[in-house]
Amino acid sequence: MSFRPDVQALRALAVSVTIVNHLWPNSPLTGGYVGVDVFFVISGYLISSQLIREIDGTGHLRLAQFYARRVRRLLPAAFLVLLFVAIAAYLFVPRPQWTGYGREITAGALYWQNWLVATKPADPTLFTALQHYWSLSVEEQFYLCWPLLLLVLFKMPAKLRFTGIAVVGLASLAYSVYLTGANQYMAYLITPVRVWELALGAVVAMAGTKLELPRIAANLASLAGLAAIVFAVLVFNDYSEFPGALALVPAVGAALVVVGGTNPHRQWHSPVTSSAPVQLIGDLSYSLYLWHWPLIVLTPYAFPAAVAGGKLSTSASLAIVAASLVLAYLSKRFVEDPIRFWPPLVRNLRLTFTGMVAGIVVVCAVASGLLLA
Repeated sequence: MSFRPDVQALRALAVSVTIVNHLWPNSPLTGGYVGVDVFFVISGYLISSQLIREIDGTGHLRLAQFYARRVRRLLPAAFLVLLFVAIAAYLFVPRPQWTGYGREITAGALYWQNWLVATKPADPTLFTALQHYWSLSVEEQFYLCWPLLLLVLFKMPAKLRFTGIAVVGLASLAYSVYLTGANQYMAYLITPVRVWELALGAVVAMAGTKLELPRIAANLASLAGLAAIVFAVLVFNDYSEFPGALALVPAVGAALVVVGGTNPHRQWHSPVTSSAPVQLIGDLSYSLYLWHWPLIVLTPYAFPAAVAGGKLSTSASLAIVAASLVLAYLSKRFVEDPIRFWPPLVRNLRLTFTGMVAGIVVVCAVASGLLLA
């Protein structure tokens, strides 16, 4: 796939509003949590594009290659942050909380975090520094199952492929609407409720060039999508019945931006979205997402003076933003990219999966130390 600066800018927007919402919950960006929904649509689009291109080109999928790429891309930084949190918890977090941390570190390493968190009481005082791994777990569970579904669908006539994905997506959306009314906390976290957002990105990928709009229409679609996301960020809040039907606003907005970017011409928003700072944030978005929440949760334990009036001071919050950027850059520069493109791992799938298992064992062993203690 050719590089998409507009998709990179979407990543930057998604992670930025998420971080602001977490650090300054009383700011005007009360709906910043929709950044996760934008990420889901982007992931569904990018992963499905890769898979569909391979199926169309070869008639089959090299599943081992696909999963190995996901392992090299996602796990090194995720494991690094898990180990960091384990050490920080041991040093700074009160001992009664170690059991919760040990369990969540283990669940994070196994990408089962969302289901673990969904079974806990919806009590912010019980949140750990790994609560945000719930969304990573949703994506990994999707990555595990989605290629197999696409393989089945692509053995069917072309018209039935869209129908199959539409049925899966609509069923997930319907369940989301129902469960949001019945148990909003669980609806926010579990995978079946979020599949439709990933499927929406897949529909855009499957449509491919058929969705390529004329230049003006493409620009209008892209701007309308950005406006929908900004609207959700500014209007939604903790009292909104989210995700449910409301999640359509940021999700469809993200899909419109992706569709608008299929036109090859430079877009009206490109001077901003293609700028170096925006592209840098987009490039670091995964690492930023990993690092920012542990720093928010652990800072009051490590630096009690950073808390004023029951919340982080402005200077502490700004320091967390700066530290998140630095750690994100360092982990991407010295951990993510070197491991992702290390020739022995790229050439040897067995070595990749051996490294994955070794990483899981190490992280779980460290987590068991907290549990046993």
